[in-house]
Amino acid sequence: MHPRLLRSFLALAAIAVLASACATAHPAAPGAERAGPPFTIAYAIAMPDTIDHLYQVQIDVSGALGDTLRLQMPVWSPGRYARMDFARNVRNESAQEGDGRALRFDRENGSLWRVYPSGAHHVVFRYSVFADNLSGTFSVVDTAHANWNGASVFLYVVGHKPDPVTLAVTPPNGWHIINGASTAPDQRAFHFPNYDELIDTPTEVAKHFDVDSFSVDGRLYRVMLHHNGDQHGFHDGFVHDVERIVQYENRVIGPPPLQMYTFMVNVGYPGSDGMEHLYSTQVQTPAPWTDSASFMATLGDVAHEYFHVWNVKRIRPMALGPFDYTTEQYQPSLWVAEGWTQYYGEIGLLRAGVVSKDAYYHVLGRVIQANLETPGRKVVSARMASFLAPFWDGAATPMKVDRPGSFFTYYVKGEGLALLLDLDIRARTHNARSLDDALRALKRLSWDAPNASYYLQGRGYTEEDVVRAVGEAAGADLYPWFDRYVGGVDDPPFADALAQAGLHLVTRGDPEHSQYEVVEDPTVTADQLRVRQGWLTGTVTP
Repeated sequence: MHPRLLRSFLALAAIAVLASACATAHPAAPGAERAGPPFTIAYAIAMPDTIDHLYQVQIDVSGALGDTLRLQMPVWSPGRYARMDFARNVRNESAQEGDGRALRFDRENGSLWRVYPSGAHHVVFRYSVFADNLSGTFSVVDTAHANWNGASVFLYVVGHKPDPVTLAVTPPNGWHIINGASTAPDQRAFHFPNYDELIDTPTEVAKHFDVDSFSVDGRLYRVMLHHNGDQHGFHDGFVHDVERIVQYENRVIGPPPLQMYTFMVNVGYPGSDGMEHLYSTQVQTPAPWTDSASFMATLGDVAHEYFHVWNVKRIRPMALGPFDYTTEQYQPSLWVAEGWTQYYGEIGLLRAGVVSKDAYYHVLGRVIQANLETPGRKVVSARMASFLAPFWDGAATPMKVDRPGSFFTYYVKGEGLALLLDLDIRARTHNARSLDDALRALKRLSWDAPNASYYLQGRGYTEEDVVRAVGEAAGADLYPWFDRYVGGVDDPPFADALAQAGLHLVTRGDPEHSQYEVVEDPTVTADQLRVRQGWLTGTVTP
């Protein structure tokens, strides 16, 4: 075991009891998906065949099983909204009674199996999963490592997603294990309050990886780095910058309700992605760290994904928890869930002291240019771009499509709108409030509301909640603004918004290859300077 790995896990001993609180089941609410008394459900996963990229998975289900036990493979995964039909990689199924007697089973559709217990109270269902994609959605097992995302690997018992489950992991000899729930070196047994948290816990199993840790706001943060080849001395600097990002982002809404969080970073292996989870995040980049640019790109992913610890994982749109895994989800709020996260992730690098002001101004110029020149911006509103995410977010396109002319990503559109709202709220309140206050209000309306289901606490928010939260922070009725710029396709007034902070846009280069840049106005007023300084530093003026 690498010394850093040992050092980090020793730190875990002091918080093991508190960390177990993350796995405390929430009471089922009226209408929650549970059919009859809870079952005892135990999962096991092994990876003996790394050459052929196969996981071996087993589900033990005990209880009053009735005449038919239905097992469903998700067709999509939270955070990647297109339909994926993970069941196409499932093979070699078998079903037995607990004593080994074979049981009959068939498939109701491509992603739903039916097992006929014939009076048995204990069913064992086994299957293999082909996995050869390192990403935030799919899974991989090869000679370098195993990395799984649960929706692509684990079936669930229909009617029993709220039931507690266990997971047993059998790694290849000498390989190590880490995920957001592990509290001991190479922990192999895990308990989860429900299926949703099982599949929201991606896991890395590898011959070696580095783990460093630090504490912020009384919480333990771990950085797992699995780097293919020489790290070129960037490792310690990376961990230090991750800590600075956490320190800043914890100020926006408040420290998250957890005792431990794990950054799982793969560098230099095929696959490029980032994905948020309740107690961890996955970041993957295929380029080894050979220069500062590749190093900074990974930090940008970390800043984005960690902001999701509140915005989307806990303060969440209505469709994102509890989840319907049987069909892709169409909902209008990803311009907030992803777009605002994109905004805070990028300006957060500046506010955390990771990048310079000039570097952020350059990034902001590109964001504004995309918002004012991309053809699809005039076709889909921010809400409709969110609603159509299943068409575009990783979706296959078997026919020719006109993406540039018919779609504009809710990431960039939402980021532009977040910029406008942050500056407008600060200007209206003389920098006494900001978009941070809108997020805190949205938290109060949703996360702090009475529980609506077995999944976590509170409820998902609606677009009406978003309008109310922003209006509360601004001290104004912003329904007309939302109708025009969120529900409509008018170009946002970036020049007016920037002027509130003594900034303006300039265009450089020839018309065919122009670039927008944000520059400071040397004739800035005291009010504008107050807004600008608060905005750049992420602070308010009492």
